[in-house]
Amino acid sequence: MATTEEILEELLNVEVELQDVQDQIKILLDRQGKLYERQSELKALFEDSEASGCPWDDGTAVTENWSETFEWDSQADDVRFNIYGIPEYRANQREVSAIPVCLSWIV
Repeated sequence: MATTEEILEELLNVEVELQDVQDQIKILLDRQGKLYERQSELKALFEDSEASGCPWDDGTAVTENWSETFEWDSQADDVRFNIYGIPEYRANQREVSAIPVCLSWIV
């Protein structure tokens, strides 16, 4: 049979271990909260990127998609012609101009 001193020592060890477990649980719950926040941010970014109509890589070369029509094309054409007086784009200029617009949702 265990002595009173042995029981007291084991009780103290159990209490210390319980406190360690509580500390670990707190750390994990804090981490879980941060992960949920980041998950929400990433979902919002993903939804924004899908809504922007930008051609992201879906297994094919991204460059193949930059010739598509984008929702901002008419506005860009208006600025190009009416503000800068440029009648038409040079080769690949329109596609290159679309990249910063598509990437703007990341910043």
